[in-house]
Amino acid sequence: MSKPKIIAAAASGFTYLFVTVSVFAQNQGLKAPGGSLAANTKVEAIPQYIVNMMFLVAAFLAVAYLMFGGIKWITSRGDKMAVEAARKHIVAAVIGLVIVAGSFFALNVVFRLLGADNPLEEGFKLKTLQEVDDEVEQ
Repeated sequence: MSKPKIIAAAASGFTYLFVTVSVFAQNQGLKAPGGSLAANTKVEAIPQYIVNMMFLVAAFLAVAYLMFGGIKWITSRGDKMAVEAARKHIVAAVIGLVIVAGSFFALNVVFRLLGADNPLEEGFKLKTLQEVDDEVEQ
């Protein structure tokens, strides 16, 4: 490192240490913006919410892909190549649904083995983070 770079780094450090002023924030009537996490939200609630959302998105995408394959099959008008491509789409969508269902089952087994509360047992009612947090507190 050259001498001018060392001098510049030292000058920047001394400037930062001796010229900046401390700022003390005060909590006077500040409220969290709408849609933000509550102050009492537990850390465990966030992964549960994310897992539920991932299952929902995966199932939705698999069904949408299945419908896309069905539409391709209908519009193929007997063309063997188009029918084969549509069949591949449908098979891939069914495999995706099986994977989502299998991971759902595997997650249930893991929760049972660990003796933990399963966030997926109540069905697929989408919960807010506050509802999940309330369950964790109980």
